[in-house]
Amino acid sequence: MKEISLFFDKFKNSALKELNKREIIASSLYKIVKIKIEIKDLDIKNGILYIKGSQMLKSEIFLKKKTILDTFFKNNIKIIDIK
Repeated sequence: MKEISLFFDKFKNSALKELNKREIIASSLYKIVKIKIEIKDLDIKNGILYIKGSQMLKSEIFLKKKTILDTFFKNNIKIIDIK
């Protein structure tokens, strides 16, 4: 039984890390762009951050892309591009 609990703890810990990472990303984006982005609107695949939102939001993020990526790098978040 002990092995089963350790097995599920691995999933629990990885889920919490992912949630914490998305919260850091959302708060960093809010500080830079001044637009609130929900965690559910963020998707990360292969080091690329996909953001669901309006065209205005995407344009604002594109204009400040370099600053945003630098902020992620300082927070040890491995995001190489934003789309």
